[in-house]
Amino acid sequence: MLTSGFQNRLLLAAVLVSLMGLLQPTAAAADPSCGSLNRLAVALHFADVIFPELKGKEFNVSLSHGNGGFIDSASEMDALQLRFETPTWQPPGETNEKLDAVLNETMEKGGVTLPFYLYFSFIELHPPILPRRLACHPVEFSSDAGERQMRKVQETLDPHPDWSNAQELEEARKLGLRYGPEDKEAVLRLIPLKELRKFYGPLKVTSADFSMNGGRKCSGCSFTDPTWRVSLSATHAVRWLSITIEPFFGRITNLSTGE
Repeated sequence: MLTSGFQNRLLLAAVLVSLMGLLQPTAAAADPSCGSLNRLAVALHFADVIFPELKGKEFNVSLSHGNGGFIDSASEMDALQLRFETPTWQPPGETNEKLDAVLNETMEKGGVTLPFYLYFSFIELHPPILPRRLACHPVEFSSDAGERQMRKVQETLDPHPDWSNAQELEEARKLGLRYGPEDKEAVLRLIPLKELRKFYGPLKVTSADFSMNGGRKCSGCSFTDPTWRVSLSATHAVRWLSITIEPFFGRITNLSTGE
């Protein structure tokens, strides 16, 4: 029986092989040669595009199937989650406490709090659902960037459903909101369109809207959700993309596609 450590080394070897030969993304959705290793490589490259600060840094990285537990088990790589944590190994003469503090400070400047989670799904959702079809680009993607700031704003605004949108926005700015309704052009510049085209083909922004609460408020519940929602048209691998951007650091927290 393989030990857990040996299984992890096998997985790492597979990742390295994929990076050497399979890392170039493709905008073709129906490529029958796109297998598990290809999708894992695409997920890693996609993470590098959306969060370039991950490049060149050491992390402990865990992988799970879908949103399941991080355990040593086989996966088809049709949907997966990556968890990034502070590394176990440190250079001789350095302390984990010191280096972890530096890494955490660096990552948090971009809205990334360790442990950090990324989710990918390659499962085609449009009819016919059966037989199952897998794309060679993320059909769905999500991250928990800016989550700490979002919770602070929710804790402040949720008890006040009587506040106007302007009052909510003012309070949110005090808590770090940078990209409000007047910052549309700045938000659109944050989207890595050139890199995303390598996964999805030609893309064109069709709309971009900011909302503090989605137009819904309620007493005694959580309704605060300051976000930018950007819609894009596509003409190759998919027909449209929907991107959600948190307004504190301008990071993508959700991406979905459709035919």
